[in-house]
This record gives sequence, C-alpha cells and structure tokens, in this order.
Amino acid sequence: MNSRWNTYRAFAFLAASSLVACASTSLSGEGARVTVVRSAPPPNCTEVAQLVGHGGGSFGGRGISNDKLIEYAQNDLRNKAAERGANYVQQDPPTLGQHEGTTSTATISGTAYRCPAGEGTQTTAAKP
Repeated sequence: MNSRWNTYRAFAFLAASSLVACASTSLSGEGARVTVVRSAPPPNCTEVAQLVGHGGGSFGGRGISNDKLIEYAQNDLRNKAAERGANYVQQDPPTLGQHEGTTSTATISGTAYRCPAGEGTQTTAAKP
C-alpha cells in the first residue's frame, strides 16, 4: 500500500510541475537580445518568420496576473525569434484567453526579422 501511495504522490508532483512549466516561460540569454516593438523594422531588415508566443495554459495560468501572462508570452516570442536567428520582432497586441471564467492564457503573434547590427536592435520591450 505504501509503494502505491508513493507512486500516486510522484505522479501528482510530476503533473503539477508540468502545469506550472506551461504557465511561465523564462527569457533566454539569446531572447534577451531580441528587440520587441510594435513599429515596422528598419528598411535593411530581412523577414525571418511569423511567430506566436504563449503564456499560461488552461490549468497553468490560473492565479497569475494578466501582466505576467503577457510577459511569459512575450518571453516565449523572443526566445522563438532568437532560435530562428532573428534580433527584431514587430509584435501584435496580446490576446488573453479564458478557461472556466478566468483569464488563463496570453498569446502574442509577431513577425521576426534579422537586422544588421545597430539598426533598431536595442533590447526593448513593447508595452502591452
């Protein structure tokens, strides 16, 4: 009986850990070097990809403020842009989603660009 209880506890811990992981996305070192703004990129930039960043989840976003959900989505967007070799993202306004009457997700789409060094690539954060 004791080993079965320990198995249930281990499963519950892993399930809870995975839900929390869905809720928050840390900004990577590479992602921190990606400029995020709402304005168009400088003319010498090359489009890399259309991307979507996510924060929260049906279960993982409960009890987290909208501002934090947006921050996590923006971190995800910046990390994805960096993984593609981009250093500039023109983002769209965030979209908040609900689950059972409470805000539980944030999504931010944007266009990632690769810009020459010094052209609009100061690390900034777009205001939601």
